[in-house]
Amino acid sequence: MPKVDIPLETLLSELHGTDWQKRCDAARLLGQSRDPRAVDALLPDLNDPDWRVRRNAAQALGALKTPRAIQPLLEALKDRTATVRERAAVALGRIKDPQTVPALIEAVVEQNGHVNQGAYQAIKKFGRKAGPDLVEALKMKPTIYLVELLGESKYEAQAELFIRLAGDSNPVMRQKALIALGKTGDQRSFDFLMDTLEHGEVETQTIAVQSLGQLQVTKAIPLMLDLLQTPHLHGPLSGLYHAITEAFQTMAGIKTDVENAFPGKFPMMFGPSGGFTSLPQMMGLLGDENFQKLNQMLTDAESRAENLGKTLNVPSEIIGHFADQTWKFGAMFADARDARSEQVKVLVELLKSGSSLKRAAAALSLPWYTDPQAVQPLEQAMQDEDETVRRASAWAYAALKRAQ
Repeated sequence: MPKVDIPLETLLSELHGTDWQKRCDAARLLGQSRDPRAVDALLPDLNDPDWRVRRNAAQALGALKTPRAIQPLLEALKDRTATVRERAAVALGRIKDPQTVPALIEAVVEQNGHVNQGAYQAIKKFGRKAGPDLVEALKMKPTIYLVELLGESKYEAQAELFIRLAGDSNPVMRQKALIALGKTGDQRSFDFLMDTLEHGEVETQTIAVQSLGQLQVTKAIPLMLDLLQTPHLHGPLSGLYHAITEAFQTMAGIKTDVENAFPGKFPMMFGPSGGFTSLPQMMGLLGDENFQKLNQMLTDAESRAENLGKTLNVPSEIIGHFADQTWKFGAMFADARDARSEQVKVLVELLKSGSSLKRAAAALSLPWYTDPQAVQPLEQAMQDEDETVRRASAWAYAALKRAQ
């Protein structure tokens, strides 16, 4: 943060003036001044009648990181204006005094149901130090936000609590607890997730697969393969199948190889069954004929916008902006189609890897691209010496043939 060169006296004069804009700017700049004398001037402004001044005063005191502001900022957590409460929480997060954690936890979910994002983010900065207070708060009043925070804190000895919450009547709570279990690294978590994988409902099985993949629990591989029963890629179980594919990619360490085949950022898209899939994979479902239609549609939209703009006398810069966005969409779709081809090539090559886990992960990944060039390599992989590779390839081959 650059040091402010404006004299402190000038800022103090504007802070106590009548122009609210100058007062807000002065509060912000005093926070950047690094001058400890600014603290005495800012503290009273936490009670200013103008919420904008209170907001900026809270932010400035956080920037100054002075312990003297802790108690006034704790009181500001109960300010009548939500923005002030959030800035006060952010400020406490910057000061980072562990004694403020209980108050920040209490502030995460307010009485009216509003989530104080400032308090949420502030608690994350404490890491494991926030663990004991989060555990106590969860025992008293479980919320999904506290489950998330405790899971991310990496605090030890929390598996038992998450396992209990995984049986909660609230489905969202159950899901959050399962996700948190995937971050504990506790053997009890492994066992519970394995049991969920074997006996849970589809939604909980999907999360268990994701967590076990992140934890690199390779002993879950046979159970994951057991879940690959129907070859309908984009049916009701597509979310589960996609989770299994990604878990294998994570455990095999091939995600980066696939992504680097054609570097670029591609958004996740809704698939035919409502689940998410990558844009390069969606290009396979679109097909060449529909891809050409999509390009033509974008071209037509640009031409119509230009003609309509002339008719309605729309400023040329607006039409130009629309044309630029249309071109970007066209380029993104073209890149996604090229990425699909390159990623398939990498996956086919990985079918020859010396690692059986990489071969299995590549096999499970190929049907999502619905590329006919993968049929023969998968057919050959069905004869692999490793049983896991054979099972993965057999499912992938059947799914790809059905999807074509």
